[in-house]
Amino acid sequence: MTTSATDPITFSVILNRLNSIATEMTLALEHAAMTPILALCRDYSCCIYDREARQVAMVDALPVHTSSMHLIIEEITRVFGDDLGEGDVIACNHAYSYNTHVGDLVTVCPVFHEGRHMFWAASKGHQLDVGAAVPASVHEWAPDIWSEGLQLPPIKLYHRGEPRRDVINMYLTNVRYRDLLEGDLMAQLGSIWTGERRLKELCDEFGSDTVEHYSHAALDYAEKRTRAAIREMPNGVYEAEGWMDTDGLDAHDVHVKVRVTIEDESVHVDFSGSAPQVPTGHNCSYAVAQAVGIAGVVTAIDPDIPHNEGCLRCVTVYAPEGTVCNASYPASTASATTQPADAMHDAVCKALAQAIPGQTRAGCSHWSNVPNLAGTRPGSGEPWGHLCLNGGGGGPAANGADGWPLVITNAALGGLKTASVEDTEQLYPVRIGRWEVATDSAGLGRWIGGPGIELEMWPTHTPIEWIHTNDSLVNPPHGVLGATPGRGGGHYLTADDGERRHFLPRAVHVAMQPGQRWTGVSTGGGGYGDPLDRPLEQVRADVRDGVVSRERAREVYGLMVDEALDPQIDEQATAAARTEIRAARSGEPLPTVTPTHPSASTWQRDEIRPQDTVIARALGAARIDA
Repeated sequence: MTTSATDPITFSVILNRLNSIATEMTLALEHAAMTPILALCRDYSCCIYDREARQVAMVDALPVHTSSMHLIIEEITRVFGDDLGEGDVIACNHAYSYNTHVGDLVTVCPVFHEGRHMFWAASKGHQLDVGAAVPASVHEWAPDIWSEGLQLPPIKLYHRGEPRRDVINMYLTNVRYRDLLEGDLMAQLGSIWTGERRLKELCDEFGSDTVEHYSHAALDYAEKRTRAAIREMPNGVYEAEGWMDTDGLDAHDVHVKVRVTIEDESVHVDFSGSAPQVPTGHNCSYAVAQAVGIAGVVTAIDPDIPHNEGCLRCVTVYAPEGTVCNASYPASTASATTQPADAMHDAVCKALAQAIPGQTRAGCSHWSNVPNLAGTRPGSGEPWGHLCLNGGGGGPAANGADGWPLVITNAALGGLKTASVEDTEQLYPVRIGRWEVATDSAGLGRWIGGPGIELEMWPTHTPIEWIHTNDSLVNPPHGVLGATPGRGGGHYLTADDGERRHFLPRAVHVAMQPGQRWTGVSTGGGGYGDPLDRPLEQVRADVRDGVVSRERAREVYGLMVDEALDPQIDEQATAAARTEIRAARSGEPLPTVTPTHPSASTWQRDEIRPQDTVIARALGAARIDA
């Protein structure tokens, strides 16, 4: 057949074949990876790009990865020029080579068919360690990129099919947990080689010209549908702001500002006016700024539109250099994918709530209570490390849906998973005492946010380094159209008796001792819509399930129930309480976004008891006597 015309059946077949190849790449990585962060938690993404570095296919992947990975492939093309051939594999983790942050390792290979460069197969995976001064993939207090760990600008791991063993050995020598990370590296290579093999088979079956024609048609199709969706939005300029809880040291409520301009068929996202870059790793890289600006818009349109280059090109993003949203070299961007990216993403959603409130969502919990753990095994002294995602917070409510628990971060929007309690306790010398929904943590509205989590853990035999920073605990996820925000949260250490709690700062690096327990309480997501529009039977079920307390249900929904385990509604008392709520509103319109000021959470103030203490700083593997 000729390739000048587009046959809809062939179009559908090739588009879905490309998606199935991306899916197979994803499964190949998951099944071969050796660390839980990849094999169980799925902090990775696999994509297919055409030879011009345009994204053709991605399926089950993370928005913070896939909305900007094309920038790395463009950089690889600039670096290597004509010295790219079949059998090459290139790696990169360097934020100033258009990667997200040093914790994400990208591996790509060009795909040739009968000597013709057709595609790129790419994978990006979060590494358990990057060789920094602290045993973690994210050195959140790094003052510059050299302190973050081993920096890899685009570098060949394979040349014309032959491994560059010296380069691979150099990489593995500079990271902890060598055997595990070698396994993860080979899993990523297996993923892209799977993609390469299947893409060649596709070209064998249909011919290179036909495959190229229909891959281009897929981009045009996505662009046409995306621009049609944007045309339905009201033209205008919409501004919003948000706050990152801390820079990891002394700054708090770090300001993020955004201006979203909708003009006919395009959207422009501008982060001008945001705070200057900070002296830690809590700065955005250029790639992450692009990704979160695009993702904030794309999540507000039809999810059936393919998220390829055709869709992405309809949104442009600007973030001025030298700001927290786009740091200048050599500032550290170690935490870029979550801090300040989560606050930036939510700020875009706040702006869109003014334009298309029925399509955008409430605020999502940011990266919080997901510590990096490190130590040595009893007996053998073997070092171990683990990024524990089990304490992450809840997702946003939206028009027509309650939020999910354990969404963890805007960077993933539900794409991450958690390791089971059994896996965690079997693999590492820790115990998990509680892993449960945090009552009253979610924002309440017609639709409620996903609840936060209360997680209690402790070391079993030897001290453990406990390393992490938190966000959205003080600046909770926003509610939309009259709904309440998430509650916020915090974390603390106790001795086994639990009599005295030591409330920790939002950024910590402590040495936990056997006999101490850590508890993290994450925030739920923001709610959506007028709470009085939520069916009372759903509110009753929320109370029964422990998501909402009786007191909070009475305050926000006017629901009056008895004290039974399966509570029943007092119809008369409920009607009276709801009448009081309506009267208290005095006819004022419900706010579009709540809150509109920083440090809105009162969680710690509400939770602290006279016998408790508040620790102002806990860094450098500090020991806290609980």
